Amino acid sequence: MKEKQNKRWALKLLSFLCAFLVWLGVVNVADPVVTKTVEVPVEIINEEVLTSNDLTYEIVGKKTTSISYEVKTTNAYRIRPADFRAYADMAELWSVTGSIPIKVEVLNHGDFLESNPVSRTSTIKIETEPLQRKRFDLKLQMAGELADGYETGEIVLSPAYLYVEGPESLIGQISSVGIEIGLDGVSSDVQGTAVPQYYDANGNKITLSDRVESNCEEVAYNMTILKVKNLTLDFQVSGTVAPGYRFTGISCSVKTVPVVGLKSILASMHTITIPGEYLDITGARTDVVKTVNLEQFLPDNVTIAGLKSHEVQVILSVERLEERNYTVETAGLLLEGENEDLIYRPAKETVSIRVRGLKEDLDSLTIHSDKVVLDVAGLTEGTHSVTPELTLDDAFEIMNIPSVEIQVLRTADGPGESAETGTAESTSAAGSEAAQESPEASDGVPAGAVPVESESGTAEPAETSQEQAG
Repeated sequence: MKEKQNKRWALKLLSFLCAFLVWLGVVNVADPVVTKTVEVPVEIINEEVLTSNDLTYEIVGKKTTSISYEVKTTNAYRIRPADFRAYADMAELWSVTGSIPIKVEVLNHGDFLESNPVSRTSTIKIETEPLQRKRFDLKLQMAGELADGYETGEIVLSPAYLYVEGPESLIGQISSVGIEIGLDGVSSDVQGTAVPQYYDANGNKITLSDRVESNCEEVAYNMTILKVKNLTLDFQVSGTVAPGYRFTGISCSVKTVPVVGLKSILASMHTITIPGEYLDITGARTDVVKTVNLEQFLPDNVTIAGLKSHEVQVILSVERLEERNYTVETAGLLLEGENEDLIYRPAKETVSIRVRGLKEDLDSLTIHSDKVVLDVAGLTEGTHSVTPELTLDDAFEIMNIPSVEIQVLRTADGPGESAETGTAESTSAAGSEAAQESPEASDGVPAGAVPVESESGTAEPAETSQEQAG
């Protein structure tokens, strides 16, 4: 039974092989024509027709077409998609629909084709848009922090700008163009090349469409790294304020200014001097505010670093002076050049001294009696007018210090003299006779009294010993 089945399968296989051989023989002899198709990209030609009118385009839908051709069976294997070219001539654009006819051209093996190949899609559709060409200045984006005490100096980019060209809608998405350089820990000059990066209005990177072209593929950079030094400001004020006013000081919006430059130049620099011609207070009655640009006071190759603005505001303070009277007791005045045989008695108990200065300074000023000096050297008996001498700080100006009337008396000799109290009794005959002749002494001292210096420093009359005993 198995042998019969095996024979049947062998017969079937032999029959199939014979049929194939017969078919192959028929085909080789008859060689029928067959229809084939290949997919080919559509090429756009004469694009300058649009670009000359500042237009660009984009293909809508498929960018390929199916090409149908006829070929004999024996030659079908020879035909490839590369043997055909499909193109659309922009000069034949129908502006109403945006359609262009597709044409087919045979590049190779045309002799094997039995008919002209045709595109199954007759047209290709495009959309036009205004073409824009825009210039962008290249900006430097730095990543990382330089080493402490260093700042970026001159930066040279080559090229310094580039142009991009493409559809207006795509160019409008570009806000800025620049390159990125890593500066983490850098303390010396850096140079190299980088690929331009494109950013939108939010600073986010964007990738250019293949419809946008740029004339720059790579940017070379060279950056100088400079040493930083902090300089103090030196102000030179010129002019004089109006009478009755005083210049009281300078305040500025910044205290120190960081500058960068060559080490050899910075070594000898410690301050930035603002000349007096920029800080004139002539005739000022209120604060004078000046705005100065610090860059103009720096030498070449030294620039300001780290400040948003190179201009600073300088305030020259001007305050009005006030006058104030200070009352000083004459009893405590300091006498210079005293004679031990004489007594010095001021006629008034106080003296008023007028001082001018700033209100705040006047509030804190106290004039003690022992700071006011009377020069009594060489004065003889009698009444004299002596101008006091007072020395105050430069913040004050003495406007008026009146003369002090001093009565000079000779001390009495004799046993009644008291060293502790500074009093003395007169024992001379001339003194007694003078007392009997007149009830009052010519100097205003009551009869029978001699000058006694009180504890307060003023001269007061004292009764004679007889009246004290009575």
